Order: sequence, then structure tokens, then C-alpha cells
Amino acid sequence: MVILFFLVSKTFSLFAQQAIVVKALRQPLNKIITKLRDQYDIKLSFNDDKLAQYVLDVNQTFNSADDALHFLIKGLPLNIEKLDDVFVITSRAAIITDKKFLLSGYVMDGHSYESLPFASISIQGYPLITDQKGNFSYASNTDSIFKLHISYLGYYKLDTLIAAGSNIPIKLFQNTINISEVVLDGGGPLQKNLDTSYHAGSLKINHTVGEYLPGSSDNSVYNLLRLQPGILASGEQSNDLIIWGSYRGQTKVSFDGFTIFGLKNFNDNIGAINPLITKDLTIKKGGYGVEQGDRVGGIVDITGIDGGIAAPSVKVGVNNLTLNAMVSTPLFKNTSLVLAGRQTYYNFYNSYNFSPQQNNRNEVDLTIKPNYNFEDYNLKFSGRSNKGDNYYLSLFSGNDNFSSSYSTSQNTLDINGSNNESNRQYGGAAFYSKVWKNGSISNVTIASSGLKNYNLENIDLRKKANNELYNGTDDLIRNNIQEQSIKLTHKLASTKKSNILFGLGFINNQTFLKIDSATINHINDSSSSNRLNAFIEDSYFFTPKFKIVPGIRADYNLGFRKTFLQPRMAAVYQFNPHFKLSASWGLYNQFIAYNAVSDDEANFHYQWTVSDGKKIPVYAAQHWVLGGSYERNQFWFNTDLYYKSTSGITRFMDNHQGRETIIGNGRAFGIDFLIKKEYKGNSAWISYSLSSTQERFPRKVGNKIIDDYSRALQDQRHELKFAGLLNLHPFYISANYVFGSGFPTLNPNDNPKANQLAYHRVDIAGTYRFSRKKYHLETGISILNLFNTQNIKSTNYERIATEQLNTLNIYSQSVPFTPTLFLKFSL
Repeated sequence: MVILFFLVSKTFSLFAQQAIVVKALRQPLNKIITKLRDQYDIKLSFNDDKLAQYVLDVNQTFNSADDALHFLIKGLPLNIEKLDDVFVITSRAAIITDKKFLLSGYVMDGHSYESLPFASISIQGYPLITDQKGNFSYASNTDSIFKLHISYLGYYKLDTLIAAGSNIPIKLFQNTINISEVVLDGGGPLQKNLDTSYHAGSLKINHTVGEYLPGSSDNSVYNLLRLQPGILASGEQSNDLIIWGSYRGQTKVSFDGFTIFGLKNFNDNIGAINPLITKDLTIKKGGYGVEQGDRVGGIVDITGIDGGIAAPSVKVGVNNLTLNAMVSTPLFKNTSLVLAGRQTYYNFYNSYNFSPQQNNRNEVDLTIKPNYNFEDYNLKFSGRSNKGDNYYLSLFSGNDNFSSSYSTSQNTLDINGSNNESNRQYGGAAFYSKVWKNGSISNVTIASSGLKNYNLENIDLRKKANNELYNGTDDLIRNNIQEQSIKLTHKLASTKKSNILFGLGFINNQTFLKIDSATINHINDSSSSNRLNAFIEDSYFFTPKFKIVPGIRADYNLGFRKTFLQPRMAAVYQFNPHFKLSASWGLYNQFIAYNAVSDDEANFHYQWTVSDGKKIPVYAAQHWVLGGSYERNQFWFNTDLYYKSTSGITRFMDNHQGRETIIGNGRAFGIDFLIKKEYKGNSAWISYSLSSTQERFPRKVGNKIIDDYSRALQDQRHELKFAGLLNLHPFYISANYVFGSGFPTLNPNDNPKANQLAYHRVDIAGTYRFSRKKYHLETGISILNLFNTQNIKSTNYERIATEQLNTLNIYSQSVPFTPTLFLKFSL
């Protein structure tokens, strides 16, 4: 009897556990199913937006979850299927094209509905990358249910099962957002802040980390870039990025599809891109694919925010240097408008002169600080149609003004000088993306941008005895560059074997150079270049672990009627979930150049010109890259080994007889290391670059012409960087350190093997965050160059010959001890 009573009790207990009670009054089906999941621990996968269309009244008790779910979808155009222990609810008619099951959708932020560009997706174990609007598509001959693994920097990873269908939204959530949709069995771990998993020479960075690093919040994008291996931080490049030994102008920075040629950015306080409107940051140091053209250096691709389509938002940042504000608001259905602007409201450099210092070579060093002001504005309108098409219009305008003056004396001379420089950068792009019924995705971008530079320099040397003019210059230089382009890409739906991309485009560049000077011949030159391009590449999978990416690009120059073929190849092999090797090779051409101009005193300035194929040849480069990465338990190790050669480097030599043009070659080789660890919201990384950059220009030494390789201006053997972020929520403490072994000296009287001063800089910052449901506050202090170490700003250096064997060296000061207080407010 006891045994019988136990069995009967157990049976009733099991029945009671299996009973499913559903009570709902006029509730959407997605809410009803979400409640069942939470209450009865049922594993489910479904499209939240699709199920939200159906409203039900239910008051029933069921014997099992299977019975309950079948009852809820009865009479609706829905199917239910159980895969392992997961119930998958799908639309009744799966999308089938040419006897294939098609899955297409887009990845977005689950809170703001911002698209998430270049997210990593694994479908049925095959890795893919979404496009710049988060779109993806995949076709299968056999599978109608797809297993997806999705990740994006700074977001929870997502694992889910989805049935074949089109225009399916996939929502990812930041760690501060509770996951309650799409994947109903909980969220994965927080995705990392740095991703090196794409291929050799590529980095994808969570730019929001830069907001916590030392430095002005108006330059957080560059603050983060300069701490990555292979990107030069020493010398404080003011308006260019030197990547893997590239020359100035060889790295392309684009924003929303148009080219940024660079504003002045003095002393790391303001970058050319407003961080409040930055969403995605991808770096390609070398060996990149055929879609990227017209550069022989690196690529920095920045995607701006679309703005919230759900609710308005406001962000305001203020510090003792600048004011920054951004407003985003929905307009019509699924559209938004973003407005942003920055402005210096205080001449924060307070131009003044340092006392001249005599060195041991009959030379006087004079360091100055400039006057500087800056402003820029962004406007972006974007939207998404009900069928999944995307579009946006992005506009940008920025201005800066830079001026300095000095007055000193040396021996028998009084020396006075001044410099005034202004830059106006502008750009815009119109974009449209079409998702076709067969899963193909077409993107078209029409873009225009330009930079106008004005530079007036005056130097006046007079004898102390009678104020007689001894020597002087009065140079006025205007240099403009413009670019207009049309780009069309078409990507076929991915399969287990292939992922084909092809495209075509047109690029027009125009440059204008005018020099009025008393010391050299008058120059007034306008040039233009028109080019057609086409490209195709295929990511071909031998297995899910091994793929090759062959491709070819062709640029046809309409001016000198020549085709430039640029084959490229990449390969990736995933040994296990933690270790990956990748390699890439390619040929590259560039049809515009930021040429160096040198004078008798070894001063260097730079001017934009169009390559004409003769006096100014087209850059031709070859890249070899081998990379490896290891990732496990939030520990990352990454290394890249590279070799690059570049021909057609043009340099102008100005003197009293006029301008001479010399043409040379360059090569760069080296290795980068990156070690990173994250633990409970804390992170630290260290990077090291060992490199050599050499150039070969014919030069006369005595009666001989020397034509061998020597150190390039940007050559630096060692660069070591460290960054750390301590999360003591709501307090955040960060620090970074950069060491550079030094560039070759520019002084013709020095040993050619000698280096300039080695670079050292320590920065620290502290941030406090205060959050409420409707608003967020952030305040803190940042200190650049904590120990006020003397460094050389390599791009702002000038030598002036005074009397015989005497020289005045003028430096624009590098970053001194610079404390910055800041306050940020957002709604």
C-alpha cells in the first residue's frame, strides 16, 4: 500500500508540474509566449515583431507546453517545430527561391534600433560579416531552420534558431539592457572591445572605450586609434594617420562614405570626426580586399549613427576647451534626423613665446604656442522602408584657423616671423541599399568632399645696427583638393561555399595649387583625374574553418587611357575556436598624392596634387601580410607581420632657382604585437611595434649620385604602448603610456643615423557616471603628459638660416601638461 500510495502521489505530482495555465486578456501573442517562457522554463525561438501582430484572449489549462503552444497558434499563419528541446515558431510560408530556402535580415540595437554595421554572424557554422547597414542574407538548398551566432563589439553575443524568411530584425543588447526578445533562453557573454578576427592587418574597435581614456572627449576616436599597434603615436601627427610606415596622404579616412582629407587638430584636443556621432570604427592596416581602392597605405572606415527612430535624444559635452552637442529625433515612420556641432569658445592655447635656448651647434631653439580655433557641424537624415531598404543623407562641414608669431634676436639680427593657416573641410554622401527578393543586396553611394587650405608665412630678418633688411620671405600658398565619386556594390546571398561581391564606380579628383613667393618661381596649377573602376571577389569556403578570398580590381584612368589591374588574395584558417591564422597579399594603386616639399634647410611641407602619370607618377604598392590571433577567457593575443613596397613617390625640392622634382621608392617591414585582457569590466592592453621604413631617392653627395636606401622621415624602430581601464562603477580610472625610440634627425649637420629626441608621454583620467532612468551625467578630469615631458611635434618644425653657420629652429609645442575638466549630459 505504501508503494502504491507513493506511485499515485508521484503521478499526480508529475501531472501537476506539466499543467500549463494560460490567462491573457487582449494581449499580443509575443507577450503571452514570453510569459510562458519565464514561468515554465520553456525554450523558444520566434520573431518578436511578427508575433506582436496577433492579439488573443485566452483562459485555459493544458497538459503540456506542446499543447499550449499549438493552441495559441491555431488559426494563425504560423508553424511550430521542435528542434532538440527548442520550440521554433515560424511563418507558415518559408521564403523559397530557385528551390532554396532564403534567410535575410538585419542586425540592430534592441534599444535604439540603430543598425549595427559589420557585425559578425555565423550561420550553420559559416562565418559572415553584415554590410554597413547591418544587412545579411543566406541561402540553403536543404535547411529551412538556421542556427545563428551573432556578435558585435560592446554587445551581448546572441545564439538563436530562425526559420527562413526575409527582412528579419535581429536585436542585440548592450550589457546595460535586459535581454527579453528574440532569444528566449538568455544572453551570452559581453562581446569584447577589440576584434582582430576579420583577417590579417585588420582591427575593429569599440570606439566608446575611447570616452574613458585620457584626452579630450572631442578627440576620443583618435585617442583610441593612436594606442593601436602599427599606428604611429610618436611625433603627434596633427592631421594624418601614419600606418605601417605609410607616407602622409596614403592612408584613407572615410566617414559615411565620403573622404576626410583632414583638419589641423592641434595638440590632440579635437579630431576631425565628432565622437558623439560615431558608431563603428574599422581599421585596415594593409592587405585589404578589392572593395577598397585608391590608396596604398591604410584604411580607416568610420560609420556615423543613424539616430533613434523610437524617441528623441540629446547629448551635450562641455570642457574648459570646447562645447559639443548632438540632437537626434524621429521624423516620419522609421526615419530620423541627427544634428551635431562643436565649437571652441576659448583660445585655449594662449599664444606666447618661450625664451630662445642656445644649443651647441650655433643654433637657437625657439618653441612657440599658436592661436587656434575650430568648429564643425554634421547633419544626417536616415531611414528604413518596410521592405528592408535603407537610405541616408550625411553632410559635414568643418573649419579651423591656426596662427602664430615670434620675435627674437640672434647675434647681429632681429628676427620676426608669423604664420597663418586655415583649413575648410566639407563632405556629403547619399546612400541607398536595396534588398532583393532573391537575397542579393545592392548598395549605391554618391559622395563629394574636399579640403581648402590657406597658408601665409612671413619671415623678416633685419640688422640690429641700421634696421636694414638682411633676408626674408613672404609666402602665400593655396592648396585645394576635391573628390566626387559614385560607387555601386552588389552582393549575392551567401551559401555554404561562396560569398560573392562585385561592384563598379567612378571617381573624379581635382587639385589646385597656387604659390606667391619672392623666393621661388610663381606656381598656379590646376589638375584633375577621372577614373572608372570595377572589382569582384569571392569568399570561398573549403570548410567552415578554411576559406580563401580571391579578387581583382581594375582602375581605368580616362586621362592617360591606362588600366591598372590589382589582383588580391586572402586566406583564413581557424585551427580551433581559439586560434586562427590569416594571410593576405595584393597590388594597390593611388592616383592622388600629398607630396613632400623640401627646401635648402631641410624643412618639409606638404601639398595635394593629382598624379599625371609622368612628372607625378601613380603610386604602385605591394602588400604582404601574415597574421595570427589567439582568444580564450577574455584574453587576446594578436600579431601581424608585414612587408610593403611602394614606387612612384614624388618629392619637390624648392630653392632660389625654382622647383626640382625627384621620384623615388619606399619600403616598410615590421611586426606588431597586441596583448589584451578583460576581467569583470576592467581591461588592459599592451602593444609593441618593431619596424623599419626606408626610402630611395637619387641624391648628390659631392660629385657622386647616391641611389640607395636610407631611413625615411617617418621611420621609427620601436614603439611601445600601454592602456588600462579600471571599472569601479560608477567611477572609472584610466591611464596610458606611449614610448617611441625617435625619428631620424632632419638637421643636415647631424649624423644621418642619429635620432631626434625619444618620445615619452603618460596620460591619466578619472570619470564619474551618474545615471537615472531618463538622463545620464558624466564628469571627470583628464591630464595629458602628466610629467610634462619634452617631446617633438614632428610635423611642426622649421629651420631658418640666419647668418653664416647660424640657424634658428622653430618648434610648435607638442602636448604639454594639459589638465581638462569635462561634463557630459544625455537624455
